[in-house]
Amino acid sequence: MSATTRTARTAGPATTPRQRRTRPEETLPLGSLTQREHRAPGGCVSCGSTRLTRLSMNLSDGGTVDFVSCHHCEHRRWEEAGADVPVAEVLQRTARR
Repeated sequence: MSATTRTARTAGPATTPRQRRTRPEETLPLGSLTQREHRAPGGCVSCGSTRLTRLSMNLSDGGTVDFVSCHHCEHRRWEEAGADVPVAEVLQRTARR
């Protein structure tokens, strides 16, 4: 980068005030992995541990699935409405069309 280019980029429109971004309204409260009251009920289907990470994702086909990962045994699975969903199906439903 030349000195001329650097000066032009840093000079910029100095008179333009920085505008504040508005935050979109949150529809779901954010949980915490470290606070007990934020943990989802239920346990790992493999070891029974209640230390789970649960992430909800919207798929390309409009469906919603949950990814569940156990902190204790590292068992991972996908579920939809409480039923297991094979990872191949999740990938297929996520593919671009």
